[in-house]
Amino acid sequence: MSRNVQQGKDHRSSETNVTSSLRAIKIILFFFLLSFLQTVIAQEIEHSEVGVIYKRERSLNINLNTDGWGFGYRFGFFKTGYVKRTIDLSFSFMHDLKEQKYYNPVDNNAKSFVYGKERNMYSLKILYGKQKDLSNKPYWGGVDIRWLNLFGFNLAMGKPIYLYVVDRSTDNILVTRKYDPDNHTLDVIYGRAPFVNGLDELEFYPSISFKTALNVEYGKIPEKTRAIEAGLIVNAYLIPYNIMAYQQPKYYDISFYVSFQFGKRFNP
Repeated sequence: MSRNVQQGKDHRSSETNVTSSLRAIKIILFFFLLSFLQTVIAQEIEHSEVGVIYKRERSLNINLNTDGWGFGYRFGFFKTGYVKRTIDLSFSFMHDLKEQKYYNPVDNNAKSFVYGKERNMYSLKILYGKQKDLSNKPYWGGVDIRWLNLFGFNLAMGKPIYLYVVDRSTDNILVTRKYDPDNHTLDVIYGRAPFVNGLDELEFYPSISFKTALNVEYGKIPEKTRAIEAGLIVNAYLIPYNIMAYQQPKYYDISFYVSFQFGKRFNP
């Protein structure tokens, strides 16, 4: 009887030892597998993050401003891994917030016009500065947030508005005239004249320009750039300008903008 009891105890002890050994083997295998996975992931991260270091970047952009819209070209070259020197070229069509289109109520073929608008304004900017990375995209994607500050020169150009107006002195014949707010009222304006009228009367308004913005890149392919940028532009004019009649000439203006950019990175 006592021998059977002892054999049972030995059997249970043997089972306990086997179970403990299997548990230890499982734990060892688990940590070995975990260590292996960590090594593989680390290698993937190192390979993805280092990759190819691109020293040049260029992009095209479309800008929507509070005072108009435009397009541009940007070229950058990296000074360090986190700072990029940037050259920014842009052309914009400037508008006034008070602009309102009118249409000829009699003839639908007449072109619309903005009553009270004396000139069309255009802006050509050449800016230079730096862009600094605030955060870097992880290797699997995400976004890259950057801050940029640019200074430079802005040349605004004004072209006088020409209209078709009714000439009361010649039996109501339509004539082309430069808009005169004192004489051309709504009852004599027929419509907008062709764009070429006034090109030989361009006026220039140079200014110093400053741009600051937050740039968010969301592209997943390292060689290509896809970004949205939002910021403000300040222009200080050496010669004041105005768009609408009876408006006080502006020596400076401030506008907010959103830009959509697409381009690529490369090495020379």
